[in-house]
Amino acid sequence: MTQNFLKHNILELKLEGFEGPIDLLLSLVKDQKVDILRIKILPLAEQYLEFLKKIIKNDIEIAAEYLVVGSILAFIKSRELLPKDENENENDEIDDLSEKLKFQILKLAEFQKLSKNLLLRKQLGIDFFKRGEHEIFSKKIKYKYEVSLYDLTKSYAKAISHEDNSKMTIAYSKLFTVEKALTNLKNSLCFFKDWNYLFTFLPKEIKDTLEIKSAYASHFVASLELAKEGHVSLKQNPKINDLQMIKND
Repeated sequence: MTQNFLKHNILELKLEGFEGPIDLLLSLVKDQKVDILRIKILPLAEQYLEFLKKIIKNDIEIAAEYLVVGSILAFIKSRELLPKDENENENDEIDDLSEKLKFQILKLAEFQKLSKNLLLRKQLGIDFFKRGEHEIFSKKIKYKYEVSLYDLTKSYAKAISHEDNSKMTIAYSKLFTVEKALTNLKNSLCFFKDWNYLFTFLPKEIKDTLEIKSAYASHFVASLELAKEGHVSLKQNPKINDLQMIKND
């Protein structure tokens, strides 16, 4: 920034080397030269405007930046000098502007601190040097396949067809059919006049466990069919949880 020395009877500001109005305020705070609440804003505003006249031809963006901060300071100071207004909204607005300005100053101070610490670290080409021969890394290529459900099914079927064909065989099991149970019940009921349990009607020659279970299930279905047709009456003994049956006259 062009060297500028602005002198005033009350305040003298050296604006050389500052990166913006916030940087200027931060410098004043560090040097403890200015208290924002005690500074006379009008002389400061005049110095701002005088400074802007000299740099506006070179960089209008910088001039606008300084003018905005100057207007904020003037507004805050004018509200602080006036008697406190009962309108809380206006008072909150002043507090909000002050806090935002303080936040910007503190943020800039932190950035400057971090930048100084960063420059204190070891630098490439000064404190340490990289290897002369660059290391070559092989590229990793990731392939992405897109296939339809039809193509996937077709490929799966083709792969399966090359396998040895195998026949699926189901082991023979001798099951007792419902029709056979109906015939057995009708023939057996002629010899039983009283109530009898369902298992007493099962053929005695059956020994296989699976066939016994099949025969009992088939006789149970057959007994329900006979009861539905009115040929027999059914009841259940709650003690042994088995079905009893008697032939109707």
